[in-house]
Amino acid sequence: QNSSRTKPQHNAQGSLRDEVTKKDGNGNDKHGNKNPFLIGRDNDDNVLDARHERSVFQSIIDRVEWTEQQCAAIPSDQKNTLKNPFQPITDLPMLPEGGVGPSLQKWLRDNPLSSDGNDNNANNDESGKAYPTCRLPPSTSCNTSTYTLIMMSHTTSRLHDFMNPLLVMMETWPGLTEVIIVWNSPRETLTSMAENTDAPSPNKKKADRNREIQERQYASQLLQWHNNSTHPLRIFFSLENGLENNLLNRYHPLLQPKNEAIMYFDDDGPFWSKDAMITSGFELWKRNSDVQVGAFPRNIRYMSQRMKDTGRHGVDSSIQAIASNARGVDLSPQTQSKHHHPLTFTPICRNVTGDTVEYNYFVFPDFDAHVLLPSGTFLHRNFLCFIWHPAFEELRTYVVTHKTYPDDMTVSTLISHL
Repeated sequence: QNSSRTKPQHNAQGSLRDEVTKKDGNGNDKHGNKNPFLIGRDNDDNVLDARHERSVFQSIIDRVEWTEQQCAAIPSDQKNTLKNPFQPITDLPMLPEGGVGPSLQKWLRDNPLSSDGNDNNANNDESGKAYPTCRLPPSTSCNTSTYTLIMMSHTTSRLHDFMNPLLVMMETWPGLTEVIIVWNSPRETLTSMAENTDAPSPNKKKADRNREIQERQYASQLLQWHNNSTHPLRIFFSLENGLENNLLNRYHPLLQPKNEAIMYFDDDGPFWSKDAMITSGFELWKRNSDVQVGAFPRNIRYMSQRMKDTGRHGVDSSIQAIASNARGVDLSPQTQSKHHHPLTFTPICRNVTGDTVEYNYFVFPDFDAHVLLPSGTFLHRNFLCFIWHPAFEELRTYVVTHKTYPDDMTVSTLISHL
């Protein structure tokens, strides 16, 4: 059991954590040295704040171990009960089951705390630059009164979809003090459209000619707002900030939103009403600022009866816990992780049972939702740090490599686990 091993070997005697952080009863490794990467603790064995990234990573690793235990305890008559085998739509291999556990373990080992209990500069991003230490947001942000709108686009044809709704929001929605347009194409795609003074081709239909003229006006208006230092809107040109055309750019820390609350809309909508987003949505987020709050839900369909039964029990337990919360029960993720009973998670045991799940994109469930689509969501800006954290590079690579670019479900699921 080499303490420098990066790929854990699972057996009946040791857990995932034992493989990577083997230590004696005094917290020392097998060489007698103080373990420098005890998760959630500094070198003086002081417990770190529960919202510190190391403590958060520990809670996810605990959940991976909890899942392994649940899978190992499944009776043999509940294994491999699926009649229809999994049919992949891409030749891209699936990520390893529970693979986030060893990935986080490796990052924690490679990035120990310094002797003063602070993170050192080994915490680097893909470019090699020092990456900041991430912290989860507070559970409530009731005194927050302003928010930032972030939309991402890459083509001037989408200006027809979002410019009018955007103008209404900026003029009439209270609390909107900043707008960031993440532009994933070269700046010239906007400037050339705005500066084009040629008459539209007479061979085009009148409606198409009018649309082209309108598109130029939209591009010109957007750039005028951006160039006006007193206007709340600014354009973040991704390529000029060292980023590629990536759906995850709207969550990048380089955006540096001024407000803690971020409101997201896709450039093609849907654009929900002010009552839905501000009167209801923003108020709901204030009371739950440590989660993603939204109005565009999807769910994951469980294919095995075991997962269906387990999921239903989890929902019932969550309802009971929410009812108990009115009587002062602590339901924070940190408390759930501490007591090893994550109420809202259903173990998938692909390696043990052959379980598969399906993304249900046919309906928008009012209940039993697992992920939120980005349009019409609120998110605390602290999550941006986590989404682009070096420890989750493998997830980001998978998103941009997969043929469906599943940034929406990846981000929503990651936030749930954080």
